Amino acid sequence: MSFKKIAKASLKIILPVVFVLVFLEFLMIVFEPYLFKGFYEYDPDLGFRVRAHAPNFDGTVTNQFGFNDRDYPLQKTPGVFRILVLGDSYSWAGGRDGNYTALLERMFEDRDGSHKIDVINAGYSMTHTGEQLAMLRKFGLQYNPDLVVLGFFVGNDFVDADPDRKRIVVNGIYMDISRKRELKLLGYPIVPQSRLLSFVKQKYQIWEETRKAKTEAVVAKQPGTFSEETYLGIERSRLEFFNSSPSRPKHLQANVDYILQSISEMDALLKSRNIKLVVAIYPDEFQVNEPLLKAVFEKYKLKPEDYDLKFAQNLLRGFLESRGIPYIDFLERFQAEGKKKDLYVLRDSHWNAAGNQLAAELLFEDLGKRLESSTASK
Repeated sequence: MSFKKIAKASLKIILPVVFVLVFLEFLMIVFEPYLFKGFYEYDPDLGFRVRAHAPNFDGTVTNQFGFNDRDYPLQKTPGVFRILVLGDSYSWAGGRDGNYTALLERMFEDRDGSHKIDVINAGYSMTHTGEQLAMLRKFGLQYNPDLVVLGFFVGNDFVDADPDRKRIVVNGIYMDISRKRELKLLGYPIVPQSRLLSFVKQKYQIWEETRKAKTEAVVAKQPGTFSEETYLGIERSRLEFFNSSPSRPKHLQANVDYILQSISEMDALLKSRNIKLVVAIYPDEFQVNEPLLKAVFEKYKLKPEDYDLKFAQNLLRGFLESRGIPYIDFLERFQAEGKKKDLYVLRDSHWNAAGNQLAAELLFEDLGKRLESSTASK
């Protein structure tokens, strides 16, 4: 067969395939708001948000702002004290009724009676403090809270806080784009990559990871969210922030500065409205689970002496103390209780029922005293 005939035959195959791919790409751009009605949706201010009143994994639905909580009236009932809890995916662990925020509200109800203290869960997954500040401005302040608790997860809230990152959700998947070079068409972002390819790639990665985790669960008779290899890799990457050796990544300083600036802005914003701020510092599992930490060190041949396992807590505490911002550090209590029982979902990094219960107890002990002293001083 001559070269011309081969080329002609190839074009007959390639051109229709290219046409179909281009057509699918066009459909994903133009009809994105109509074809993709998943849990997350694009938000021009935040990058993404959870859909209002969307079905949740535990059979409940999200509230009017897409938070993992029931709907609350925006106007408080006179005499009610309102606590707003900001955070990331820890706000979703345990479901709507088993999350530490719901447990905390029930503890206050048991102490003070119903409808005396509202605890509103205003956390979104895949976010850091800078993005939570934007959510506070757009949604959280509408609740007119008296106190805001910022849940800060030391595992990735510093590491993920690229000042230039804007995390968006398009076509049912999330992407990170540059804030400085963001372009929009008809109110929707133009992403510098194939939506079709990104969609297929991300869905395949989720499917493959789920398959591996299920296979391991059958063998070990113990289900985990991630496979062991993937989870150790996740913890390894988080551990690098705690690297105290000369090889510590220098680029992370910009992330740290951005987070501390965001906390300062949050504190100033709340003070201007006479709202109190308390920062709750949540530990990573490798700080609590000694066998996990040992497994990470052994797998990646790391030297324990190169790591300061309290580095993130000490950094954040020093900053908060210098600004007079009160905080609750969960680390010591979680370490003590972690020697007696599991506090985290297996290979997941989020709290299980016992972890959520402990978190609620720690917040109840601290905030309960603050509210009592505040009431006594009036």
